[in-house]
Amino acid sequence: MKKEQKMWFKELDEKLKELNVIFKIDEPLAPYTSIKVGGPCRRMIFPEKEEYLFSILKFLEETGIPFFILGGGSKLLVSDEGFNGVVINLSKFRGIEITKENKENIILKILAGTRINEIIGTGIKKGFGGIEFLGGIPATLGGAIKMNAGAFENTISQLVKSIKIFKNGEIKNIEAKEDLWEYRKFKEDGIVISAELKFKKMERDKIKDLLKKYLEKRKKTQPLFEKTFGSVFKNPPSLYAGALIEACNLKGYQIGSAKISEKHANFIVNLGDAKASEILQLMKLAQEKVFLKFGIKLEPEVNFLGCSL
Repeated sequence: MKKEQKMWFKELDEKLKELNVIFKIDEPLAPYTSIKVGGPCRRMIFPEKEEYLFSILKFLEETGIPFFILGGGSKLLVSDEGFNGVVINLSKFRGIEITKENKENIILKILAGTRINEIIGTGIKKGFGGIEFLGGIPATLGGAIKMNAGAFENTISQLVKSIKIFKNGEIKNIEAKEDLWEYRKFKEDGIVISAELKFKKMERDKIKDLLKKYLEKRKKTQPLFEKTFGSVFKNPPSLYAGALIEACNLKGYQIGSAKISEKHANFIVNLGDAKASEILQLMKLAQEKVFLKFGIKLEPEVNFLGCSL
């Protein structure tokens, strides 16, 4: 490591101690991802308050230390060597607050590190719904917004009213207009800090029934209780990536401890101690076979940290 970088990390450590923010040194990333793969990062930071998060982000931007924002750890493949930088873990950056309410709807301000399943659970307790279609996905709100997470012909963009982001050292509040979204993408750059979402007031039993329906659909078609990062590739227009991969006879294909799921071909399963390199090989193989057979290049739905396809 360069002398300048060592100095910056020392200064960062002192700053974090001063703010009383929890951090870990050379922390393995595998336990923090849904597929349980990946080497260590130089620092992992766990901010709880907005002002501390802003202060840390400004410092990292000013010094040029590479950093990555970690939410629920799904849709993420970390290299076996890890990441030579800082990971900001938002697992403690959670919160749900009512901002507006009437007889039919409720608008909530939700911090980016709040898990989708926590939002659903709060909805069941308080009697509001509309996000049950994402039940069972190990994502945080921030990650779901950045990926425009969706399922069963619904997307999170349908619920979002406004978004607070950190960009170029400043806070920016954005109205969530339709043209900000694409398939599996939020087009605005920046780090999602929080968002306001609009939910419908519903009977608790109805919310539970909807959640149960969506979870049962997932269980039938997806390896829900195995180590995966969810869908590997985006669906091409009017087609399904899983069907294309299955048509190439790749269901069940295995390299080391990484395997293309026999239940759904657009999922890769870590059977135990899979390496990122093995998963990348499977992804490349699926891309090559589908392109040769159909002339379609599958686009990854997964983010990469320290590696690339």
